[in-house]
Amino acid sequence: MSAFRWHQDHVLESSLQAGARLADQRCRKLAGVITGGQPLTDSAAVRALAHWQLEPIVTVERATLGVMNDVFIVTTTQRKVVLRKHRRRDLRQVHFEHAVIRYALDHQIPAPAVIPTHNGEPVIDHEGSFYSLFSHAEGGQLDQGHLSTAHAQSMGSMLARMHCALAGFVVKPSVAPAGVIDPVAISATIKALIERIDEIPLPTEEDVWAREHLESKARWLATRPLPALQPVPVESIQLVHGDYLHTNLFFAGTRVSAVIDWDKAETRWPIDEMIRNFDLSLEMQPELCAAMIDGYRSVRPVHLADLDRSANNWNLDMVSSHWLLEGIYLRNNDRLRAHLKPGPFVPFADQWEQLRSHLS
Repeated sequence: MSAFRWHQDHVLESSLQAGARLADQRCRKLAGVITGGQPLTDSAAVRALAHWQLEPIVTVERATLGVMNDVFIVTTTQRKVVLRKHRRRDLRQVHFEHAVIRYALDHQIPAPAVIPTHNGEPVIDHEGSFYSLFSHAEGGQLDQGHLSTAHAQSMGSMLARMHCALAGFVVKPSVAPAGVIDPVAISATIKALIERIDEIPLPTEEDVWAREHLESKARWLATRPLPALQPVPVESIQLVHGDYLHTNLFFAGTRVSAVIDWDKAETRWPIDEMIRNFDLSLEMQPELCAAMIDGYRSVRPVHLADLDRSANNWNLDMVSSHWLLEGIYLRNNDRLRAHLKPGPFVPFADQWEQLRSHLS
């Protein structure tokens, strides 16, 4: 994901208050400085800032974390704010995200607040996309390799606090009953993805990794029966963040200081968020996962039997889901390539069996 920076190279008028036309002119004039001669990747985002009539802008940078939404860090002469270009095309979904954020803030969950436009609008429709502006979160983000047990413990306690708070948000459950995983359909998807990779004229090392992963999964599927999905306790289903990972957290020291990116908020079994975090953020490291559970239990109980049930279903999700590779090879989202890793497919169930002995 390439970053771009918009530098003021002359004395601008007071800010972007002159309107979208002036912003567009500035973008074109500064394109060579920002991108080394390449066209700006999203000058519409810069033009969208005119709706907020901010104080003079110094820089606009594309955030490097996150792969689904375009996020821009805007530095003015007085502060930092965050412009979000929503991936959602249904305005109701954007308003729902804003409502969840307001609810979280009202219940002492730290999250960036929505900044309305000078007309009082929380979201704008600009050139075919929805945009919102947010306050900048306290603290900073961490790369995966820099997470310590203290960070993981804070992640656990914040997750439990958030689950307690969001339990009171009234929303219709959207979790479908447990169904049946179709190995034939999974195999067909794997075959289609391999064929798409084979069509690449000059495959990269990452393409080779992806192909090897798919081939090893196909071999695993050919020799192993799949366990059944286990039903989750319906009475425990509630609103959750939906994407509670280190990439959506800010830290002040080792303390979680802000939770961002609420657009995947949905009704689920809360335990699922912990298992997902174990896998995608903590990489199943025993010390980190144990610390996260300790942090969670300092606020809210969690039982190993429930973790087992959630882990079983996450294992099946990882067997049947190919969202990462489908995003890269079927929807041409190269920003997702950052998540590709070498090595064969290893079922989550095997990793969970090794981890659970470290959890009490």
